Formats: sequence, C-alpha cells, structure tokens
Amino acid sequence: MAARPIANGNISFGLVSIPVAVFPATSSKSVSFHLLHAKDKSRIQQRIYCPVDDAIIDRSELVRGYEVEKGRYVVFTDEELKDLEARHDHAIQIAEFLPLAAVDPIYFENGYFLGCEPGSAKAYRLLTEAMTTMQRVALGTFTMRGKEHLVIVRPYQDGLMLHTVYYADEVRSIADIDRGQNESVKAAEMNLAKRLIEDLATKKFEPEKYHDTYRERVREAAQKKLEGQQVTEAPTEPRHAQVIDLMSALKASLEKRGKSVASAKGEAAPQTRRQASTRPRGERRRSGSKG
Repeated sequence: MAARPIANGNISFGLVSIPVAVFPATSSKSVSFHLLHAKDKSRIQQRIYCPVDDAIIDRSELVRGYEVEKGRYVVFTDEELKDLEARHDHAIQIAEFLPLAAVDPIYFENGYFLGCEPGSAKAYRLLTEAMTTMQRVALGTFTMRGKEHLVIVRPYQDGLMLHTVYYADEVRSIADIDRGQNESVKAAEMNLAKRLIEDLATKKFEPEKYHDTYRERVREAAQKKLEGQQVTEAPTEPRHAQVIDLMSALKASLEKRGKSVASAKGEAAPQTRRQASTRPRGERRRSGSKG
C-alpha cells in the first residue's frame, strides 16, 4: 500500500519555497495488552466518574480546564481553543542552517519523511544535495495539527527528513543529578576503559542486528497458549553485582572479550582441518611421490 501523507507544507527560506508532503517515518511495535474481566474474559469499558455527584457521567458533559493554580481551573470551549491554534500557511519556515552535531539528540522528538510534490522535484533535489555537501541541517518552525513545532530538516538517504524537536524549556536540567563529579579517574583505569571501548567499537550503526526479544517472547507464549501448551518461564539473566574494584572489573571484561574472540577463531580451525582431510587419498599420494 502506498504511503499516505499526513500533512502538506512548503520548505521556505529566503524567497525559495519548495512544496513537500509529510509522511510518518516510524511506527511503534511495542507489545500492548487489553484489560479483561478475569471471570468471563470480556473486555472492560472505561467510564468517566464524577466524585462530587458520585455518578458515571457522559462524555458530552465534559469541558476542558486549564489549571492556573492547585485545584483552580479556567474553562475553555472547543471553539476558544480552536481560535488559539497557530495560524499558518503550511510553511516549514527555515530560520538557520547549522551542523547536525550541534544539536544534542535529547532534543529530538518525532521523525517524518518529506517527499517532493509535483513540480518541486528539482528544487527538492537541489536543497538535498546542497545540505548534504555542506553537511548542514535546517532549523525552523512548522505548524502541524494546530501546534507550532520547532523542527530540524536534514538529508536522509538521498531525501529529506523532518524531526520535531523539544523547546529548550521542555528539556529538564541535569544539574541536580549526581554525576560523580567529585571522583577522580586514574590513568591506568582510563587506559583499560579505552581498551574495552575500542574492543567493542564499530564504524557503522546497524540497528537491524538487534530485535525486540520481549515482543518475540510474548508472541511465542501467546501462540503456545492458543495451542494449549504450557508457557515456560524465560531464563533469568545473572544479576550484575555492584562494582567494588573497578580495575578488576575492567580487566575481567577485557579477558572475557579476549576469550570470546579466541573461541570464535578456534571454531573455524577444526572446519579447515576437516576440509583438508576430505581431500582424495590419491591426490595426497601423488603429491608425496614427487621428487
């Protein structure tokens, strides 16, 4: 099924305007469960309860209230809230271009693909290649579903992608978090840590190597239940003890990695010997008869 855009817009900067279509870039596959009545396995319904009237009320009786102080609300009608929504012309208004490395990942929220509209292919291609060559992303604003978002537009796999990003006051401060600033690191510890990091280092991000094992276990267990089989408990991973001796832990980690690598290399050796042993006997005799 062809992808359907959720919005349309124009990438605007200077006097340039490039029509684009906005498509969802991700879809969550997290496992979800419905709440059922244990007695008859029927799905329960969530009702709206008013504690003052001690009664279940209809959704039509609800209004929206903004809490101005604890327990005190200002009521808004749907029409009033509609009037407060951002007025827009579907423009992704670019304010500045900057290196992607200058944007901390904590600010990223949701991702969307940007596709070119009929007639905008050349301008879309030019912007994509120019940003790729200059290694720059665009920072701007975009109004979507009545809310004005801060956005990043960046090159992605020969096209463009839009990310909504959090505003500065939406990112919590880490100042009050204990980050071990008073601890000193010894040179020997640093060297071992660097060796361990280097040992695990890769040059390419390959998320396809990883998968949601919890989701797989739930699906497998659900299928077993359908077939009337007993669901076995998942193996418990060993609990990691608190690190008391950092140097010993780093050395043990490097030793374990070394053994794993050696074991992996050793597994290939017997296969080579087996391959050699399958050579026809006649060939070995002929090669031995020379000279």
